Amino acid sequence: MNLWLVDRVIPFFMIAVLLVTLTGCAGISRGITEAILDSTKKEDTRVCYIRGIPIEGIKAVLDSRPAEAAPRSLKVLMVHGIGSHQPGYSTRMAENLARALDLDRVQGNYKELTLSFPAFSDRELGVLRFTRYMNNDDSREMTFAELTWDPIVEKEKQEINFDNSGEYSFRRTPINNTLKKFVNDTLPDVLLYKGTSGPLIKMSVAQSLCWLMSPSWDTLPHGGVHYCNSSAPGYRPQLDDEYVFITHSLGSRVTVDALQWIAELATAAAKDDPVLEEQIRRLRDKRFTVFMLSNQLPLLQMGQSQPAVHGRIDELCGAGATRPADRLFGETHLVAVSDPNDLFSYAIPPGFLEKYVDSRLCPTLTNVILNVAEVGTVLGGEFANPLAAHTEYDNDTRVLDIITGGIGAEHTAPLVTRRCTWLEVVPVTQPKGK
Repeated sequence: MNLWLVDRVIPFFMIAVLLVTLTGCAGISRGITEAILDSTKKEDTRVCYIRGIPIEGIKAVLDSRPAEAAPRSLKVLMVHGIGSHQPGYSTRMAENLARALDLDRVQGNYKELTLSFPAFSDRELGVLRFTRYMNNDDSREMTFAELTWDPIVEKEKQEINFDNSGEYSFRRTPINNTLKKFVNDTLPDVLLYKGTSGPLIKMSVAQSLCWLMSPSWDTLPHGGVHYCNSSAPGYRPQLDDEYVFITHSLGSRVTVDALQWIAELATAAAKDDPVLEEQIRRLRDKRFTVFMLSNQLPLLQMGQSQPAVHGRIDELCGAGATRPADRLFGETHLVAVSDPNDLFSYAIPPGFLEKYVDSRLCPTLTNVILNVAEVGTVLGGEFANPLAAHTEYDNDTRVLDIITGGIGAEHTAPLVTRRCTWLEVVPVTQPKGK
């Protein structure tokens, strides 16, 4: 092959393979990728690099319950990203977590409700589905809540459905038509979230958290349209339970924005609401962890203003805080999990929390950079399937082990210790009097 062909044909072929893998057609992309990647079985050499503060892991939460106490409950909220999702999309993640936590029993029927809020009385705010997992003696349990916010944007996305019709699609080549459908299904989610649908999507996360804090499984509604009023006299959130968020793609931006929004609204409302003021007082020592798979915070920060309260983490948080009463949570630990070959994912750089995350959340950070997609060779060059790099976090043993066992903690899995390099970040301490 002459140099002209090398310079032009091979790059074009590589781009074509890349585009096909991004179409969302897993079967096609995997088939093509497997056909051109080196299929020789070899030792798993995928990298795993962790930089940040220790991650406790959710297993420690369940194992810390005293034997004589009531069952300790872990509550998990899953928030999806771009593309179309149907309720049940997170089943693989939920069941993988249950298996890792030795929760081998599940409630016979899940509970599902449609979210609403009085200020958006003409709109439904998505579907919230609850599944409950237990161990054999009912001493440990996990309530897994899955938020599907797609219904918020579904109607508006129909405005460009004409572009998928035969009137236009037959004029495209098959691959380009598949790519156009992918763009039409995903790009509007980002645009709508940054525009008119943003407040509704953030409210759907806030409402999900409100319902997740219900005192027990029996108090959760099933079926119908419901509004959770955290200021109602009879509302008593279960703040003794432990709460974890697992987000994917755009869901990371949605969740962090929602928590910042809650901080803004709750701080203002508590001034005239004794019940809410008491709840916030209890939350000031509460820790939340957000596992952000395929995190996109840096990308989607572009065009957004800085939060109302920023650059004051040392002042509001930690043992040396001078104004602890101004914070909302005791700590919000952001764990950014990214495959470097995931084209839609970003690690979080130093200084980002101080500038772009509300200090009232008391944010802390750990970056997990690892290959969830196999790296092989294509025509002599290294290549990883970008689709697998974006979607396979919930089926990667190391990711699940980090979520359940953490790093630098008592329950850290041997696989994580063996396969991951951890560089612990020591918090900066200010000299006295500064």
